[in-house]
Amino acid sequence: MGRKKTPERDALATKEKIVEAAERLFREIGYAKTTVADIAASLGMSPANIYRYFPTKAHINEEICDRLVRGIEARCIGSMGRDGTFQERITSLLMAYHISIRESIFKENRMSDMIAIAMEQHWPVIQSHSERIRNMLLSLLDQGVAAGEFRDSDTYKMARALHETIAIFIHPPLLEHWVNEFSDAGPGDSVEEQFLFLLDMVFCGVCVNTR
Repeated sequence: MGRKKTPERDALATKEKIVEAAERLFREIGYAKTTVADIAASLGMSPANIYRYFPTKAHINEEICDRLVRGIEARCIGSMGRDGTFQERITSLLMAYHISIRESIFKENRMSDMIAIAMEQHWPVIQSHSERIRNMLLSLLDQGVAAGEFRDSDTYKMARALHETIAIFIHPPLLEHWVNEFSDAGPGDSVEEQFLFLLDMVFCGVCVNTR
């Protein structure tokens, strides 16, 4: 007699427990050191049971990474608001993006390691995340052009260029080096001030009426 199928809701609940257990271990000992056997043991399961829900550990890694980046995206969306110029709204979005990554370095170092490797290895989840961030920028740029605030040009290329320009402020290893280098800087030379200065320079080439 064949094994009775697990109801879909039970399967989803089990997957959720696996991901939560894995994320907890990732935070405690790091994702590279966490094995499928560790995850299984923390749940009182066998590794074979984990593989019923996730073909490989990489699939668990991607699930957790997706949760992390979607949390960052939600923070970015919440920062934009509906008021102010489109330059101000884009600046708020990108500053929230930068701060989210920066906080992950100091508060969740083991998790930021996973994000850094995901970026370096071009995990599909990071590719999708980057596309969603660029789409946020694209939407604001399109609206800014329509409102006459930004120059009428290829907004897709603008969004991609803007995203790539800020790489040093959102890539964990680069950002960590940057933060350490400016750890003793005065108020006007903080990492955030440098970031704002960069964005201001970028907008000089984008805005119709520059300051």
